[in-house]
This record gives sequence, structure tokens and C-alpha cells, in this order.
Amino acid sequence: MKKTIILSALAALVVSSHAADTSVQAQIDELKSKIEALQKAQNEQMSKQAVQVSKTETTRVDELEDRIDKVETASMVNKINWGVDFRTRVDSFKRTAADGTQSSNNDVWSNRLRLNMSSVITDDMKFTGRVVMYKNWADSYAYPYSGMDPMQGRRPSDSSIFVDRAYVDWTVLKGQVPLALTIGRQPSSDGPSHQFKDNTVRKSTYSALSFDGGADGVVATVGLSKITSIPDMALRLGYGKGYQQNTGASYVGASGGIADTKVVGAFLDAGLGIAGSLAQISAVKATNVVSNTPPTTLGVSTNANIGDVSLYTAMVEFTNLANSNLDLFAHYAMSVSSPNGVTSAYGPYNMGLLTNTIGDTAEKKGHAYWVGGRYTFENTMLNNPRVGLEYNHGSQNWFSFTQGSNDVTNKLATRGNATEAYYIQPINRYAYLRAGAQIINYDYSGSGMQIGAPTVMAAGMPTELNKLTNYYLLFNVSY
Repeated sequence: MKKTIILSALAALVVSSHAADTSVQAQIDELKSKIEALQKAQNEQMSKQAVQVSKTETTRVDELEDRIDKVETASMVNKINWGVDFRTRVDSFKRTAADGTQSSNNDVWSNRLRLNMSSVITDDMKFTGRVVMYKNWADSYAYPYSGMDPMQGRRPSDSSIFVDRAYVDWTVLKGQVPLALTIGRQPSSDGPSHQFKDNTVRKSTYSALSFDGGADGVVATVGLSKITSIPDMALRLGYGKGYQQNTGASYVGASGGIADTKVVGAFLDAGLGIAGSLAQISAVKATNVVSNTPPTTLGVSTNANIGDVSLYTAMVEFTNLANSNLDLFAHYAMSVSSPNGVTSAYGPYNMGLLTNTIGDTAEKKGHAYWVGGRYTFENTMLNNPRVGLEYNHGSQNWFSFTQGSNDVTNKLATRGNATEAYYIQPINRYAYLRAGAQIINYDYSGSGMQIGAPTVMAAGMPTELNKLTNYYLLFNVSY
């Protein structure tokens, strides 16, 4: 435009000076052509730049959309965070029966896979779950007790997948006295003080001496630390079922004449003013316990309600006591079994709650204790290895709900004495090796069983286990 004005001015000057020379006109025409060519070239360049800008902006928009898609996809996928816990173990068992007969199996291999799940639902609600496969190598045989609810996924069986945990933590009230509900399949297994031997943090709340296994229920937790100034003080009240009568597809409303086993419990936790300390006292009662031993092991069985069981437990533990690298724990429990006089037929035998006598309603009191410690060596070249020692003792009528213990020997149910020593060799932050030895001496029969009268070991009991020795090595990775 500017050049056009200049050209017009020049033309006016030429006309005003009466220079009508044709050569001048030709020059003007040539100059106009050049200006038009320059304008065309400029327009084409501007058009190309506009196209380039458009392409660049389109690319940026596409990249932004890709990022948004990735974020949205991750948001959907990451609703549940997954973790893996894998273990391979080899055991060497030696058994001695009451009549002195010995047997052994020195090459028993197993795999255990746990897939851990967690998800934050809202600021005051979260979900936690765990599915498990636990099997012996090359074995498709289903463990006869695996159908019992507390034991699902807890003992080596076939390659079935079981839901070990599935619960929602819901903070109902906040403030000075917070209230939370834990609803579903509870974190009731691998409790204190198993975490020392398992080389992990505490994964459950309830003393493993009295209860270890799967359980469905509802637990209310009331925080008391703010109003008492006692660290980690909390009161837990729980309700669940150890047995619920279902009869196949028509289970609704059908009782089959057997009452449900209902479980209620109260647990009081508190710190002791020492870093890493925990103390707990608890009382749990199970009413209408059922004699549900699998018929494949003891002949034809008839389920029945055989009485009530109460457990009273006290425990204390210290993690890295006074920064000494020493962990210590002690548990004590008392069981009170109250048979209702009913016995159930098991092959040629009639057995009730810790009795073989029809009509017996006398209380059977038992007790047990479990103590131990672990020490961590400060040796960075060996990744700070650890050694541990544990001992537990149970009396004649000791009975606990530890049938779902992940320890294949269920040593804490022993009516007698059990000693275990172990060495932990960390490999890295996720993996470790553990080598250990267990020596269990059974003073009375039926350890871990709720049916039948515990009797002193005698030579006339050829099938009763009197002594068990187990040496093991395991590899564990968890991340």
C-alpha cells in the first residue's frame, strides 16, 4: 500500500511536469508489475506462515489431548494399587509318634502368592484386600481343611485363589474421639508378633497367640489418645461369625438345626511411652462353637453345636527397644471352654468340646504364653542380618482360634512346648532369605482341635504326634 501511494505521487509529478514520455509510462508499468509481484509473494509467505502456525497449534492440542487421555486412563487404572508378596519355601519334617514310631519328609516345597490391593475411595474411606494362592509343588490335592473359612488360603492346598482379606475402613467421626468402622473380611491374620519373624511391619491388630486366620465381621475403633494423652490408645469392639449355617442354594432361612457361631470381642491398645511399644488386653467370646471337622480325616461326621469358648489375652511388644536393635515381645492367654453336653459322632468316637463324655458341661480352663526376641546386626556388607528366638507353651486344655495360622505346624496351638530359632538374610529392600528350625514337643493330644478330651501321650496312641522337628529355608520378595 505504501509503495502504491509513492508510485501515484511519482506519476502525479510526472504528469504535472508535462513529461508524457512513453518510456516513463513504461517504467511506471514495470514498477507496478514488480510491486504487484512483491505483494503476491508477501501474501503467499503470510499464508504459509498461517498454515504453519495452524499445524503447530494443532500439534499442541493433540499432545495436550494425549496427555489428558493418559491421565484419565491412569486415574481409572490406579483406583486400585497392587502389591506383590511371593514366597518359595522348603521344609524338612521329622515326626515321632507316641509309641516311638518315626517318619520323615525332608523335601517339601511350596509356593505362596499374595496380591495386595488398596484404594482410597474418599478422604474418610479406603479399601484394602488380598487374594492368595498357597500350594505345594506339583500338587493339585485340595487340603481337607481348606473349606473351613478361617483356613482358606492359609495352608498349602491346590492352586485355588482365595480372598484372604477384603474390607473397608470408614472414618465415621473425627475430632477428639474419632470413630472408625472396619467392615468386611478382617485383617485378622498374621497378627502381633509374627511381623518380627516375617521381617515386615505389623499387618494385623490381634494377638496371634489367640487368633490367626480369616474372619468376616465388623469392628468399631474408638481413638482415645487425644482425651487420655496416652499414645496409640484405642478401644476396639468387634462382631463376627465363626460359622454360619448355609445349606446350598436354599440356604436363606434354613438353619439345619445348628445355631451360628457368633463372636464378640473387645480390645484395648495403648503405647507405653516408649517408641515402638504396644500393649494390648482383650476378651473374645465365641458362642455355639460347631464340631465341623472334615469327614475325610476322621470318618463320618455330624456337625453340632458343642458349647462356648472365651479367650482372655494380654500382650506387650517393643520394636527396636531404646535404639538397641533389639525387638522383644511377650503374650499370655487363658482359654475357658464351656461344653454344653452335646457330643458328635466321628467314626467310632463321640466327642464334644474338649471332652469325650456325653452330658459333660464342666469348664475346661487352659493357658498359654509366647515370648521371643529378634536382634539386628549393623553390618552393611551383609545388609544388616537378623537372628531371632521364640518359645511358647500351652497347657492340657489350651485352645485357641489359630487354625488359620500360615505356619504349617500351627505351633502356637501346641499343648506342650515349642522352640524356634531363625536367621534372616536381607538380599535387598524387597527380598530376603530365612533359615530356621522348630522343635515341638506335644505333652497332650489334639493340639489345635476343639473336639475330644486332651490326654497325656502314651504308647497306646500310635497315631498321635508326640514330637515334631522341622528345618526350613524360604525366599520371600514383597514390593
